[in-house]
Amino acid sequence: MPGIRLERRRALSAAVSLLPAPAEAILRTTKETPELPQVLAVMLLRTTYDSVESWGVYSDMADYQKKFAVQLRDGFESFRGRYENYDLTDLYNTSKLLESRSGGVTNRFYFSFLNDAQWRVIARAIRRGPDRERFSQLVGSRLYQSILRGEDIKSDVDMQGQEANLPSIGRWPQLAVSKGSDPTVLSSGTRQLLKYLKDIGYCKDFQVTDFASTGDAVKFVSFVFDPVNLDATVSLMRSNGGFAPRYDQRILQAYFADCGFSSTFEDTLAESIEVTSTSSRQVIITKYDSAAMSRFRCTKLHRQRPADPLA
Repeated sequence: MPGIRLERRRALSAAVSLLPAPAEAILRTTKETPELPQVLAVMLLRTTYDSVESWGVYSDMADYQKKFAVQLRDGFESFRGRYENYDLTDLYNTSKLLESRSGGVTNRFYFSFLNDAQWRVIARAIRRGPDRERFSQLVGSRLYQSILRGEDIKSDVDMQGQEANLPSIGRWPQLAVSKGSDPTVLSSGTRQLLKYLKDIGYCKDFQVTDFASTGDAVKFVSFVFDPVNLDATVSLMRSNGGFAPRYDQRILQAYFADCGFSSTFEDTLAESIEVTSTSSRQVIITKYDSAAMSRFRCTKLHRQRPADPLA
C-alpha cells in the first residue's frame, strides 16, 4: 500500500513481541487454529489504523500505539485461556513468523484479538455516537475505494529496513462493480461486493433478500455467514457500546453513497444457522456457526455525495 508509514508497520508487526511469553514453549492442545489470508488480515488492520491517523483520533499516533500495546498485554491472558484447546505455538515461533512475515495475523483467533484491541482503543477516544458512526463510515469508504482500484499489499517487515524494498505479500484484487439508482442494479452491486468478500476469505457465504422499493427508499436484508472477525464483533457489540468494525456493512454503505443513496442499517448476530438451497434437483442444507444479519434502508439523495465521509 503506497505511503504506509514505518511507525504503523512496526506497531502491527511487533504486536506479538509485546505479549508475555507462555510458561511453556509448547502449548499442549489438540485443535488446529483456523487461518485467514494474510492479504485480507493486513488490509483490514491497516485500513483501520490509517483511518485512526487521518481522522486524528489521537493527536499523536505514538500515544495510540502505546495504548494498543497495553490493551494487547492486558487482554492476552484472557485470549490465551479462551482458546486453550487450540494450538497457539506458531504465535511464539519467531523463526516461522519472520519467514512468513505475517506477524501472526493469519491466525484467525489472534487476528480477531488484534481487531478487538484496535476498536477498544479507538472507542476510548471517540465517545459520541455520531462521531463513531462517521469514523466507521470512513473505514468502510476506504475499503470500498481499495476494492474499486485494487492494491498491491506490502509486507510489514523489511529485513534491510528500507521501505522501498518491502516485498509484496499479495494482491487486493480490483472489482468493477455495477452502479446505478435502479433497485436491480443496486442488488447486483451488493451481491458483487459480498461475493468479492467471500472469494477473498472474509466470510464463508452470504445471502441477500430481494430489494423492495418504496418511493425513494429501498430495503433489503443481508446475511453474512461466519465472518473472520466474528469473535471480535461479538465481544465489541456486548461490551464496547456496540462500537464494532462491521466491515461488510460499511463497505455496502460506501457503495450506496457512491450510487447516490444515504443508508442506515440495523444488525444482529445469530448462531447455528441452517441454509437450504437447491442444486441438481437436490435440497442441500448447509450449517453455519453464526451469521451477521443486517436490515438496510437506502434513501435516494437529491445530489450524489462523495463516498469518503471526510471528502
